[in-house]
Amino acid sequence: MIGQRIERLLAITVLAVVTITVKSQVLTQVPEHIKNHQMDMKAPLPEPSFRMDTTVVRIHFLNWNTEKNTFKEVLLSAAGVFPNYTDHYNGHINNEGHAVIRFFQHGSSRASLRVGNISKEFYLFPGETADIYVDLPRLAEVCDSFENNGINNKTYSLSQTDTLTAEQQERLLIKEEYDLSHHPYLWFEGHYADLNTAIHRYMPFQEGYGWNLNLEADLSLNRPLADSYVDGMMKWRNYLKHKIVTDTRLPLCAKQLCSFSVDLNAESFLWGNVQLQDVMAACKEGNSPNKYEERPMSQQQTEFLRSLGTNNNFRAYFFQPHNTTPKYWDAISGDNPCDFIHDLRIVQDYPRHINFYGKLPDGSMDNVRLSYFHQLFQQLVIAQKSIEHQVYSNVLEDLKRRYKGKVVLIDFWATWCGGCIATMNEMEPYKDSKFNHPDLAFVYITDQSSPVGRWQQYRNKIRGDHLRLNDQQMDSLNQLFTIRVLPTYILMDRKGNVHEIQHKSIEEELNKELNKKE
Repeated sequence: MIGQRIERLLAITVLAVVTITVKSQVLTQVPEHIKNHQMDMKAPLPEPSFRMDTTVVRIHFLNWNTEKNTFKEVLLSAAGVFPNYTDHYNGHINNEGHAVIRFFQHGSSRASLRVGNISKEFYLFPGETADIYVDLPRLAEVCDSFENNGINNKTYSLSQTDTLTAEQQERLLIKEEYDLSHHPYLWFEGHYADLNTAIHRYMPFQEGYGWNLNLEADLSLNRPLADSYVDGMMKWRNYLKHKIVTDTRLPLCAKQLCSFSVDLNAESFLWGNVQLQDVMAACKEGNSPNKYEERPMSQQQTEFLRSLGTNNNFRAYFFQPHNTTPKYWDAISGDNPCDFIHDLRIVQDYPRHINFYGKLPDGSMDNVRLSYFHQLFQQLVIAQKSIEHQVYSNVLEDLKRRYKGKVVLIDFWATWCGGCIATMNEMEPYKDSKFNHPDLAFVYITDQSSPVGRWQQYRNKIRGDHLRLNDQQMDSLNQLFTIRVLPTYILMDRKGNVHEIQHKSIEEELNKELNKKE
């Protein structure tokens, strides 16, 4: 019982059956009201939110062809407002080229959508229904163009210690001209539509943000341990920030995002430089690198880190800190750290504690300064309680009411049951053929031993009604069906009568019930 409770996580839409309606035909073009949307060039970066709610992402593929397109699902990864909280969700693409992904979102999040081998980032607002349109022909053009015009046509020696040369600046300008047409392959509708549109319509680089300091690694401008590395890194950062400010194509929200992204990149590279020096010193002296983690940074490193402008509360909304080592925080925050850095060092593990135990220890929030952290954890506790205590008075009776007049296959399974997953995956394609009947429904039931993150993945991948029951609900069903092994299959007929069936006879039993006259 205790082990099951520890595995309970927070991100769940509790026993709710959400019906999402998407267009049933294959789309050939982006809807005009989205296609003709004009960016407000002076629109600031939109305000984020700490609210928690169920978010729905609907993906629509233009010119979808089930036979020709090799990928059959998309992967959505959503980050949380705290370090190390990223969940992954699969969405099955139907024959018309539509996929729906539902998940419980904690605050405004940066998300990543993976389509085939391409991954693109965007932002989501908790509780929204966001639509993403993928122009497949345009996506193919962009992939071909990038492969033919990549920047790695010349490799610089790792032994170089020069800073940005005239030739490298020229190559950067050439690279900036890549894919600048206003014909993106992703179109967005939702709370952050302007920001997401700006990222993909106005950002010149493949990864979405543009002006990314990872180019430094591609061009090998400096050896990371060279004496001139930190100075060269900052010159590179300053040059890119100047390009952002002076670029007239970019709306204000895109400039703000790109500028902050460059600062975070520089922060990561500079901190990496400090870590490398610790490791090299340890190797030279035959000691463990951990011995050097408490050493203070050099004055130059500390001054550069403090000058980046990342020591602000905006980081709390969209970006996860790269490192939580005290030496790092102290270097950028100084003697009087900003409230967010101060609070984050206290509360960064609190969400996990709430997931495990349902509440925080007494007095744990006494030294937390910011009111929104207090509000956030109060919401987390309330959300956890709603998950723990929302129960059906009678699960079976609820299913009978919900599916009155239909034939229902109830599948008792678990995320840790390999046989369960194998049979679910085996049956899934047949829902478009021999199991495709308007009077047939699939219900998948598991208990708290299935971690909610894994359960959510299969909930988005396997079509049907998915329930994750608490102990009280499972006990009531066990008394009815005596479930000893997984998977166990229960068939409910049109009149609500139920009986157990074997896997080998599922097709026969379903056809027999479906062919009966009401």
